[in-house]
Amino acid sequence: MRITLRCPHCTSRVTARTSRELSRTMREIVFMCEDPECAHSFVATLEAVRTLSPSAKPDPAIALPISEHVRDRVMQQMQLIV
Repeated sequence: MRITLRCPHCTSRVTARTSRELSRTMREIVFMCEDPECAHSFVATLEAVRTLSPSAKPDPAIALPISEHVRDRVMQQMQLIV
């Protein structure tokens, strides 16, 4: 899967020009519109916000919450064990 964004002004495709790591879970990305008549550039952020499947090599410094539906499913499975 490829992430695609469109220019918020002219709806043309945009291209990521640069990015920088703000933290282990967040990046800031500079995008530029591919339409030369528009030429809009803007900054967006990409952030990991929740865990869907726990890491097999967890880093104690990273504290992402577990997705609510995953947590509910795990709780249901634990009730079946008891």
